[in-house]
Amino acid sequence: MPLALTIFAVIIFVASVSSVLFPAELLLSAREMIVGSGVWWAAGVRLILAVLLWFSAPVSRTPITFRVLAILALLGAILIVVMGSEDALQLVDWLASWPLWGIRLVSAVGVAFGVFLLWSVTRKRDDARQVA
Repeated sequence: MPLALTIFAVIIFVASVSSVLFPAELLLSAREMIVGSGVWWAAGVRLILAVLLWFSAPVSRTPITFRVLAILALLGAILIVVMGSEDALQLVDWLASWPLWGIRLVSAVGVAFGVFLLWSVTRKRDDARQVA
């Protein structure tokens, strides 16, 4: 599970860096993804994240935080399905009204989240030396 979470974290990091650099493209992509079955895909991604966080928690540096994040990701998946496409599109339109620096700031939180996940699932050098 930690390897899968590492891959997921790299994807989050790269997507978030891309969103910091190109915030307008983030909004266009979000609009395109939400239409049709996109809400189900978004919920599925959050569900996968919840499972990866939950089962990677015991081997992470931050097990309690991972469990809390897993529960929040699960709630996020449920909320997305309950919201539906129309409300999700309204949310994207609301974000589109923000200044670009605001969108970049939110995307930077995604960058920090990706870095946090990567840091949390990698072993400390001291721990690795003690095992060896």
